[in-house]
Amino acid sequence: MKNLCLAVLLFANVCYGQTLTYDQTQDINVASNYSNGDTLSIYTLKDGSEIKLGSELKFGTPLNTNRLFSRLWFGEYTIAKAILLGPPTQLADGYTGEKVIVTAIKVQHTKLTKKSPLQIYLFVQNPTAPALARNRTIADLEMAIETKEVINPNAAMTREQAIIKLKEAKDLVDLGMMSQVEFDELKSKLTPIIIKKE
Repeated sequence: MKNLCLAVLLFANVCYGQTLTYDQTQDINVASNYSNGDTLSIYTLKDGSEIKLGSELKFGTPLNTNRLFSRLWFGEYTIAKAILLGPPTQLADGYTGEKVIVTAIKVQHTKLTKKSPLQIYLFVQNPTAPALARNRTIADLEMAIETKEVINPNAAMTREQAIIKLKEAKDLVDLGMMSQVEFDELKSKLTPIIIKKE
């Protein structure tokens, strides 16, 4: 019976993989159980939205004034490659707007010790690019999204966005272009986002 339970757990982990949340990546007790390069199947971002294998992301604009993305690189880049080959080649601003598909979700400790928080990096592909030029790496996913180098089309709505949407809907009610019932439904959906305590 014990072997059967172990087999089921192993099968579930292989089939469904590991999942992590942003809060778990910052918890040293959780992070210390991971090694650099460990693979996840689902990662829950700080905003509560999920990134899964197959998720679509879009490249935003470079943060740097040199028109190069800080956290977007050519190829599938790892620490081992950095040691062997040198620093990664950054993508230029010509890749702004490129849509990519997540092919792997990896973890990386922020310091050279397992007793440090984790960052998430992604291997992604542009399926429309030539075969030898499809692969990209997104390093430090949370920072890439925060600096708008990466856009998550499935991102959770922010409090500010919810307030704007509700005010626009109120204007539509005042203009007679939206019913009070529709407004009340929208308000009930947006209220938890607006009053959420941070």
